[in-house]
Amino acid sequence: MPIRSLHHVSFTVPDLEKTRQFAEDFGLLTVEKSDDHFVMQTGGGDAWCYQAHRGDRGFSGLGFLVESESDLEDAIKNHGASAIRKLETPGGGLAVTLTNPEGLKIDLVYGIDGDTPQEVHPELRLNTPASRTRFGEPQSTRPLGPASLYRLGHLGLFVKDYKTSAEWFEKTLGLKVSDSMHIPHNPDKTVVAFMRIDRGEHWVDHHAIFLAQSDKTDLHHISFEAQDFEAQARAHRWLLSKGWEPNWGIGRHPLGCHVFDVWFDPDRYRFETFTDTDLLNHDHETGHHDISKHEMDAWSSDPPEKYFE
Repeated sequence: MPIRSLHHVSFTVPDLEKTRQFAEDFGLLTVEKSDDHFVMQTGGGDAWCYQAHRGDRGFSGLGFLVESESDLEDAIKNHGASAIRKLETPGGGLAVTLTNPEGLKIDLVYGIDGDTPQEVHPELRLNTPASRTRFGEPQSTRPLGPASLYRLGHLGLFVKDYKTSAEWFEKTLGLKVSDSMHIPHNPDKTVVAFMRIDRGEHWVDHHAIFLAQSDKTDLHHISFEAQDFEAQARAHRWLLSKGWEPNWGIGRHPLGCHVFDVWFDPDRYRFETFTDTDLLNHDHETGHHDISKHEMDAWSSDPPEKYFE
């Protein structure tokens, strides 16, 4: 299946207004709202990437963008997807829905008209011992406020059956394992995978989906790309000033190497910003790691359980 990118996530939330306020403080932009739902986008040119409907707390599903309408037809013929339907969300387009082995709804979408990307702040110009780039002028100043977000980059999922779920994402959607983790001293018992979209020789993010063996099927986190670490640090200060709860300080994952900052939304789902992620293509050799010997954050000694509780 020629997947192009991760496209959206969907939730049900008990308090629409409180959740929308958090998401706006986090950096998402409201493009549609009513008494029973809202739809949001990043500033990177997507029509939308996040939606919520009123209801009990829950993760409703996710969506991937595909190359053509024929890919939707192929999903129906070969993978049991639902019939093609017209999307009623901003930008229009078409969609089908797949159901994975754990009952998670996964949309494939095509033909959505994007929006105009927002301008980015001036790029940071760094002075390091090996490279001096800024002379006679201070670092650019940015306003205190929500992060400027540019796309939905990846998400993490708890799954009850790692092996079955990983095989489904590989065989049905064509995702590839970039790195995986196994339980201590047992390489045959894999419990975690970072899976990327397969674009052949083209460079893609280290992962679009993170899978972790658990006793439940649920979302762990959604992650949006911010401009740089300066944007993340300013946004972290902003979110603290608004009274929202961080899950972790700003850190760097050893696998994927991106700088991250994770927050709890009102329903305690995790929202993450990321910057400076690894890019891979088909030349990458999958890594397989002992989970007991791996750090969650290269900049912190906090226990990994803090990130997964």
